Amino acid sequence: MTKAAPLRNLTPGLCEHVRQEMLEACQAVAERHGLAVEGGDIGDVNLRHGFDIRFRVGIPLMDGALFEPEKAMFEVMADLYGLRPSDFGRTFSTGRETFRITAIHPNRPKYPISVERIPDKRGFKFTAEDVALYLSKDE
Repeated sequence: MTKAAPLRNLTPGLCEHVRQEMLEACQAVAERHGLAVEGGDIGDVNLRHGFDIRFRVGIPLMDGALFEPEKAMFEVMADLYGLRPSDFGRTFSTGRETFRITAIHPNRPKYPISVERIPDKRGFKFTAEDVALYLSKDE
């Protein structure tokens, strides 16, 4: 096996190729143990240094999906923050950037809503009021 030349920069295409190979490898290992894998989402991309990949491994539910504690918490708490349970995973635009809702954190009273910026999956915190306003503008 020949060793690849050292990289100076990553490319979006290479990041995606590595993500796909890693997801396939994780799925093969998980299946051998009766588990399921979801995710493989790329985040915190820095083309000069690296990126994060997040996988979730667990016992599959009846439909084959994995239990998502963030989604379950969101569905229970959404009404208390002026949101709907179905808002989990929705995207909204601030006018300059687009975000996806990923969680509610009641222990952060000022900024309880966690979101990720769509292009790079970087996490941010928002007030519930701002998120409700942005969602209503997108409807």
